[in-house]
Amino acid sequence: MTMDCVICERPAIRVEDERLGHYRDETVRVRSEFFRCNSCNEEYFSPAQIEAHNRAVKNEIRKKYGLLAPERIAQIRKKLGLTQQELEELLGTGPKVVVRWESGKVIQGIGHDNVLRLLDDQPDVVRSLREIQHIRSNEQRTYQRSHENPKRMVAEAV
Repeated sequence: MTMDCVICERPAIRVEDERLGHYRDETVRVRSEFFRCNSCNEEYFSPAQIEAHNRAVKNEIRKKYGLLAPERIAQIRKKLGLTQQELEELLGTGPKVVVRWESGKVIQGIGHDNVLRLLDDQPDVVRSLREIQHIRSNEQRTYQRSHENPKRMVAEAV
């Protein structure tokens, strides 16, 4: 596959080679596809190639730190019968975090990776996490009620 060079407009060819990639403070070497112009030697990525390169970089970092791959996270969630939103609620993450983990756009932290592995190994932990959520919700409601009417709080204390 060829493409016109973005610099000199002469034909550039598709090349696959090792490139450095960066994610946060990490730098890794990955095999990536990009274009190279035979005339001016300019190298550049198409949008699809840069997306593939970025995913390869994140996957390499996951391997470096022994973290679950995006596909494995999705398998664990499905094995537990949870939606992405339900898993986010159980883990206490923000919205769309599991979507980003499973798509490979974001790397999960070691703590969340540990819990995912625990859930995979011991699915009954889901019940315990739901109990914790219930307890937390009750504590939040109690706090809210006690702060709705400060006079009531003082009267109850006396």
